[in-house]
Order: sequence, then structure tokens, then C-alpha cells
Amino acid sequence: MKSRNVLLSFLFLASGASAQSTVGVLGTPPDGSTVSGISAISGYHCTSKDIEVFIDGVSFGKAGAGTQILGTLGVCGRTDTGYSFLYNFSNLPNGPHTISVTADGAPFATNTFTTVKSGGEQFLTGASKQIKARDFPHAGQTATLNWVQSYQNFLVTGITDTPYDLSSLNGTYLQNVSISISGSSCNLYDFLTGNQQIVLTAGALVSDPRNSAFYAISETDVCFFFLTSNSGNSETGFSLNGTGGCATAGAEVPVVATGIRKADDGLRLLGTVTSNYPGCTQTAVLY
Repeated sequence: MKSRNVLLSFLFLASGASAQSTVGVLGTPPDGSTVSGISAISGYHCTSKDIEVFIDGVSFGKAGAGTQILGTLGVCGRTDTGYSFLYNFSNLPNGPHTISVTADGAPFATNTFTTVKSGGEQFLTGASKQIKARDFPHAGQTATLNWVQSYQNFLVTGITDTPYDLSSLNGTYLQNVSISISGSSCNLYDFLTGNQQIVLTAGALVSDPRNSAFYAISETDVCFFFLTSNSGNSETGFSLNGTGGCATAGAEVPVVATGIRKADDGLRLLGTVTSNYPGCTQTAVLY
């Protein structure tokens, strides 16, 4: 309960734009917000527990009042200042609306908001749906959302690390490549060129048991990279490892790739691919 009080304190005390008096605040829904489903109309008032809620000028009755909000001690000199009113916003037509609250009959706060019927109707029954939100709440994580009838809304019911997935990189790219090589035997091998066409394919290979194929194709030679993602995500880039080699070299060598991701234009890849040939290391920077 203490953490909830702290959260409510932050929401209400930080919403100074919605405060229209020095003794009361309408915290939720925030002014200018979009709301759906069943949620609370809430805030605090320093002196009154007689709080009435109006939507579009029509009274919907008295809010429950007197709940503890620790953060109002410094503002009101007391903490039993909270009020709330549970409401199904799908009762309203989609579009803009106004909430006003009064204390002892005197208006002290008004917020405007927009409603969306979350289930497409006033109260959706018998529905069941689960969806996945990738890279939320952070890159590399996936949030699971389930439809909850009593809330008339989707609620987050789980957060997991996102399985490493290269499918977002599938495509053909006109690629710039900066090459550096070092070692005594580099003259024995063919390497990527400065301007390269790169085709990236992710998923199980029919002709190869390894997962994920990274193909770098030049006009004169074909270099194959069979790599598996072991960390990262589409936002910060994948780290990969596996084997690869150019056709005329006739050898597959260890390969490590880091920061592999799409550029903002979606036409190029970014990152670094390092191939460790016997007696020679090739580092290819994709940009």
C-alpha cells in the first residue's frame, strides 16, 4: 500500500497543469489524455471529503474520499486527502469529453480527455485475446498483454526477455563496407570488397543444420557466413558467431559479428563482422 501511495502522490503532485486551486487536484485522467475501459477518476483535496464528479456537465455522484496519499502532507498538512470514482469510460461516445470535480459544491478542477471504446462497445463480454509487445518495456524484452473483461482493457500479465530473432534483418542491402586485414597469410584468401551487395536470411536452412545464414555476395566471389544470434536485439544490434568463408578460399573459418542491425533508412546494415582465417584476420565494418 505504501508504494501505491507514493505513486499516487507523484501522479497528482506532478500534474500541476490540471490543478485549478491551491487545495485540490484532479490527477486522473490527466488533462489532454486518451482513456478507455474501466479506470478511476481520482485526485486529492486538502479540506473537503464532499467531492462530486461531473462528466460533460452531468453529475455522476459523489466520489469516495479520505484515502491516504502520503505526498500531500507537505501540501495540505494531512494525508487523508485522496478521492476516487470508478467509471467505465466506454459508456461515453468516442471522442472529446470534460470531467469537472467540486468540493462542497464549489468547482476546483476540470480536465479534458478523449475516450475510445476499448472493446468496441459499452461492455464487451466473452472475449479472450493475448498479444505480445516486443521491445517493451525495454529493448530485448517482450510484454504479454491479456484482455481482462472486468477492466474492459488489456493488462500486462508478464514480461520476459525476447528470444534472439534475426527475422527483422531479412532483406537485400546495397552495402558500404570498410575492410581491414592483418596477418602474414592474407594473400591466400579472398575478402569482401568496399562496395558490397549483402543478402541476409534468417531462419532454419534447408541445406544446412545451423540456424541463420548471413550471405555477403560480391560481383566476383561469394562469401558465406553461417551465424547464430547469441545476444542483442534489433535496436542495439545483435552479437553473433559461427563460421564463414569465401568460395575460392575453400575454407570455413570462425566468424564473430557484433552490433548487427538495420540503419535508420532500412537500406543498409550496421555493425562489424570479423573473420579469423589461419594467419589472417579480416574485419569488415558495415555502414
